[in-house]
Amino acid sequence: MDFVSRDRISSLPNPVVSHILSFLPTKEAASTSVLSKKWRYLFAYVTNLDFDDSDYQDGKPKSDAELSRSFMEFVDRVLALQGNGSVNKFSLECSNYDVDLARVTGWILNVLGRGVSELDLSILEYPLPSEIFVSKTLVRLKLGPANDLTLTLDRKDVFLPKLKTLYIDCVDVQERGFGFVKLLSGCPVLEELVLMNIGWENWKFCSVSVKTLKRLTFFCEETYENPKNVSFDTPNLVYLEYSDAIASKYPKVNFNSLVEAHIGLRLTEDQSGDADFSEEDYFSEGDEEKQMVGNATDFLKGISTVQILYLSAQAIEVLTFCCEPIPVFNNLIQLTIENNSEIRWDSLPGLLKNCPNLETLVLKRLLHKYNKACGNVCCCKRPKQPSCLSSSPVKVLKIFLFDDNDEEDGSEMRQIKYFLEKMPRLEELVVYYNTAYDPAVLELSKKLQKIPKIASPKCKIQVISENLSLSSTVPSFLTTRWSSLPPEEAYPWVDSPPPQIRDPMLEYGSPPEDDDSWLY
Repeated sequence: MDFVSRDRISSLPNPVVSHILSFLPTKEAASTSVLSKKWRYLFAYVTNLDFDDSDYQDGKPKSDAELSRSFMEFVDRVLALQGNGSVNKFSLECSNYDVDLARVTGWILNVLGRGVSELDLSILEYPLPSEIFVSKTLVRLKLGPANDLTLTLDRKDVFLPKLKTLYIDCVDVQERGFGFVKLLSGCPVLEELVLMNIGWENWKFCSVSVKTLKRLTFFCEETYENPKNVSFDTPNLVYLEYSDAIASKYPKVNFNSLVEAHIGLRLTEDQSGDADFSEEDYFSEGDEEKQMVGNATDFLKGISTVQILYLSAQAIEVLTFCCEPIPVFNNLIQLTIENNSEIRWDSLPGLLKNCPNLETLVLKRLLHKYNKACGNVCCCKRPKQPSCLSSSPVKVLKIFLFDDNDEEDGSEMRQIKYFLEKMPRLEELVVYYNTAYDPAVLELSKKLQKIPKIASPKCKIQVISENLSLSSTVPSFLTTRWSSLPPEEAYPWVDSPPPQIRDPMLEYGSPPEDDDSWLY
């Protein structure tokens, strides 16, 4: 085949080629201008512009000033070539202090004047121009991450009539006239809000009040203080991610439409110390109740209508020391709990009792800090009262195990056995084992089959690893499916187990108790 017959892209209409080039970084799109006369100026018609000054660090010895000059000249040429053509997306990342900020402002005003709908800015030590916040065309605005990117709202009006997505990462919002509240109030159709590590002063007293909001993500790195006052008035929110130290007060928490929540609330360092001291008194003096070190009850009541809930290990600790009583989650059907060896399970009995319609329970690791209060759901100590698991409505139990566990004392296996013995409505147990060592997976499956007493005799047991998927019903048979699953399917961290490869299939009868030959 000759070159012409193989070059099918060049035969496409110019608007189609320009649309394809829009998905490339602008520097790469510009490099196509040397291919032929037809391609020389096609990149000038792309509607998505993506500029990153780090692309000019090509390994050749150049000073920062030289790199910045080359970068700025390139951006100037591209914008000049485009004239007044429409722009869909403008992305600008500047990590070099030698970039002229006055020229940066000129570029932003240029695309704002051309009706840009998506704006993505990450610029060092740059005060954002206020013209951004009166744009009539912006649909998506992403600010940061960048050090010292400053948003100063010193105009009387903030109005973004089409903005649906606002993403703020590592931006200092100056509080001139309650800047953050003013910003949100000027977005009448906002549907998604992402707040990542915004200036600490802004979050001491903060209110997110957006009636149209559907998705909210808030993440704040560990701090030494608790926010003073945090409110949420988002009646149409369906998805929430919230990770921060617990606030001193939650005056208003309105999540009436919430479907899914990922909660990473945590204690501050001082509160963790108080919690440890409270626990020592609890054990040494025989106190009936632990001393609360904070109060997250109002927030947790506000999310109690949720259907899918993910709790980090630190959030479990917050339930123990900062929530009394634990609210009832009548709508909750799926609960995911993250664990580690430093986290107590004290709050789990009360939490599980207050989830009357729970169908799926997911446990990421079974390690936890053993103490007398967790015995109701744990095998570490014999409970004085019947386990709350005996009345559990859970039908599907998913457990994630890892081969980096230093505690090779069989405690995780004993805990799984305890679940099987106590949960009468369990229809399926799925164990995701993060190991490529197949004999360990087979050994685990064999041990599960040998459990003599199971509360739900119809329970199906699956053990899934990187290479194997083992299924059995107790006590009938074992099905082995050999596969080579990609990591995202072998370890489905969200909801469902990976699709099983049906061929080839080998079925074994239940082995004799003293016969290990089938493992090899």
